[in-house]
Amino acid sequence: MKHEFKTYEEIKNFFMTSCHTHNPCEVILFHDQRQTVHKLMEELASETNRVLIDKDLSTLQQNELGAMKLESTVPAWLDRAMEGKNANGCIIYLREFHLSPQKIQDDVLNILIKKDIQGISFPKNTLIVLGVRKEDEAAEGLTHTHIVTFYK
Repeated sequence: MKHEFKTYEEIKNFFMTSCHTHNPCEVILFHDQRQTVHKLMEELASETNRVLIDKDLSTLQQNELGAMKLESTVPAWLDRAMEGKNANGCIIYLREFHLSPQKIQDDVLNILIKKDIQGISFPKNTLIVLGVRKEDEAAEGLTHTHIVTFYK
C-alpha cells in the first residue's frame, strides 16, 4: 500500500496509527528530510512509550544480518527489541540504506519480508521503518508492505 504525505502532522498520524494496528509492522519511508524524520521517530517512540533503536546500516558488517552464522543469534544492537522487556514494543529505524553494501541491503529487505532476524521473529508491537532515498528502487519493489513518501 502506497501513501504520500506532505506535512509533518499527516505522516505522524500515519505512524501513530501504524503503531497500534499492525503487529509487527514494516514501513519503507522514502524521504529527503533526515533531521525531520529522526525527530519524528523520537517523538513517536516517546508518545507511544516504545524503545527507539536507530541504526545506521552503513556501519554493519557484511554478515551481521544474514544467514551466514551457524547459530541463530540476534545482533547486539537489536537485543532491546527482542528482549520483550518493554510491553509497549519497539521502533526500529534503519537508515542510510543507500550507503550500505549490497549484501546488507538484501538482508534488510529479507527482514522486512519475513519480519524476523536469523530465524527469530520480532515481538508484537514492533514497528520497523526503513528510511530510503528515491534512488533506492530495490526497496520500492516490495509490494506487501507500506511504502510512504515524504518529500519537502
